[in-house]
Amino acid sequence: MNEQRCSCNHCSCTVDANAVVQDGKAYCCEACATGHRNGEPCRMADCKCGEMTQPKESNVDNALDETFPASDPISP
Repeated sequence: MNEQRCSCNHCSCTVDANAVVQDGKAYCCEACATGHRNGEPCRMADCKCGEMTQPKESNVDNALDETFPASDPISP
């Protein structure tokens, strides 16, 4: 019998009969199916896929530097 892997990009879990199916893809849990939208962890305690999907703080800081201040008027 072939084991099916969770469709979450960073997840290493296998899906079982309780898989969450979304858009034709099988996920091991609801958190993986929603892309860990609010930072929810994977149902498997030793899987860190939820942490992998969150943006790194340095990337967020860099994006803020590039877009701040957004309210400056366009120079003539």
